[in-house]
Amino acid sequence: LKFIAIPVPARSPPLGPPRHQRPPRVCIVRALMKRAIQLAVVALPACGWCCTYVEIPFPSSPGKEGAADGTSYMVGRTMELSDVFDHVTYDVEVVPRNASGGKYGYVAPLSKLEMQNFTAKSAFEGMNEKGFTVSALAFSESVYEAKGEGVENIGFLLLVEKLLANCDSVDTALQYLASVRVVPMALPIDEGIHWALADTSGRSVVVEYLEGHRVVHENSAVRVMTNDPNLRWHWRNLNTYTNVNPEYPHQNDFLGVDTAVGRVPRAVGHGWNLFGLPGDLSPPSRFVRMFYLRGYALHRAPPRNTSDAIVLGTALLNNVFIPLGVVAPDPLTKGDRFEYTPYAVLKSSQDMTMLIRAYRNSQWRRIDLSRVDFNVAQAWPLEDGTEGILDITAAGRAPDRQGRAPETLV
Repeated sequence: LKFIAIPVPARSPPLGPPRHQRPPRVCIVRALMKRAIQLAVVALPACGWCCTYVEIPFPSSPGKEGAADGTSYMVGRTMELSDVFDHVTYDVEVVPRNASGGKYGYVAPLSKLEMQNFTAKSAFEGMNEKGFTVSALAFSESVYEAKGEGVENIGFLLLVEKLLANCDSVDTALQYLASVRVVPMALPIDEGIHWALADTSGRSVVVEYLEGHRVVHENSAVRVMTNDPNLRWHWRNLNTYTNVNPEYPHQNDFLGVDTAVGRVPRAVGHGWNLFGLPGDLSPPSRFVRMFYLRGYALHRAPPRNTSDAIVLGTALLNNVFIPLGVVAPDPLTKGDRFEYTPYAVLKSSQDMTMLIRAYRNSQWRRIDLSRVDFNVAQAWPLEDGTEGILDITAAGRAPDRQGRAPETLV
């Protein structure tokens, strides 16, 4: 954001109202700062290109709502964003019913930009009191709807809050989207967003706006999402990696010959079945990697309960975690900076829980939405100033008289 001083010739006629009627300089500065914050908030999606989304099926707990076949889903996502103006922090907040602007309260990690006496917040993730979840990921291919008369026009950056506050399922969300127009923001922005929606029934969709039209993809088969290009492109791109195999590579054993270095060709060590799986952090590579790793894990060791789903979700999200400094910014794009993973989320509509972890403190912290009072605003800082490391030194126990190790450390 640039402030340009325009020289005024000497003895020029006065501009605007007399001096005593003009706003104080501090008001002008504050107005400029507020404008700068608005521009920065609008720029938030442009500063995050590496978000990843995945859903993990597991058997529903007794008495818990799930899909018709008794399956629940653990929704995992990483959030990637550079630090706009070095002033972005994160809180996890309960937005109560009376402040949501709709019927429902919700829990959301909020990107918070604080400058001077101004604070601006944006939600790109959340779950409401009905178990309906929304995840927003950067998507530059977006072309939103034109403004309409007689209908509500919603700037696309506000859609996460609108959906969480007004919808209790994927069905009602799609009805809501059909009744409004999702339009560009008032301030210019080159990037966009697409959304993953899921609910307690197990239904999962991705909503994109392409060439000015809303496109809804049923995502119940794939349940993976990243960024550009559009979702159907990613689905087709999976065909490029059919050489990846869940089995140990013995297909060339018939060619084996004995040599001075042993029998060749042969696979030495583990992991060769995944040879060719892309390892970079581009959106297409993360999509492919997440699809195959998720699929192979579910094929060999499907989760038996919520705990297993959390463990698998953690492992998959770890695979797309971005350390600060490894993803190069584009020097030709003004304001582009190093991305990293400020937070990751695991959430279960059926269990009404949200787990969240930060960049420095990577220990999962749980919020039980069934125990949250959605009439009261609450907040938790994402980073608590620690690394979340548990010192177990004093909890150690000596082996028993038979020399057996203790059953547990803590």
